[in-house]
Amino acid sequence: MPQILELIRDDHDFIRGLFDELAGNPETRDVRCITLHRELPGHVYAEEATLYARLRDMVPEEIRQSIEEHIDIRETLARFEVIPLRDDAWMPALVDLRERVEAHFASEEGDVFTRAEHHLSPAELFGLGEMFEEEKQRAAQFVVV
Repeated sequence: MPQILELIRDDHDFIRGLFDELAGNPETRDVRCITLHRELPGHVYAEEATLYARLRDMVPEEIRQSIEEHIDIRETLARFEVIPLRDDAWMPALVDLRERVEAHFASEEGDVFTRAEHHLSPAELFGLGEMFEEEKQRAAQFVVV
């Protein structure tokens, strides 16, 4: 099992790919929207339940900021999901969501990852990786499509 930072980075890359596909391939948008609806909240939940929970006492300000970004992403995703695919507001809403998600990913992959590598041992990072996958699977069970 890879360590948690690798798993999170892989998820980020996967979600970036979903955004690329949503923006560039109208034929698969309905399926990709379903996938985004499942993957993004599950990823956010798993981060909070594992890495953020472990780092909260060590770097409280960074984790508070990341959780605020997660709240914003959840709210933006909820607004995006109610817009019909053929509505003129759909593409601007997709762009807005992507910008918020990308900004969070950049912040997290920089600051939070650096702090995690500084404060957590390799064994802890690997253990959190296993927990992260379990939490993502748990969250996927509750997604309503």
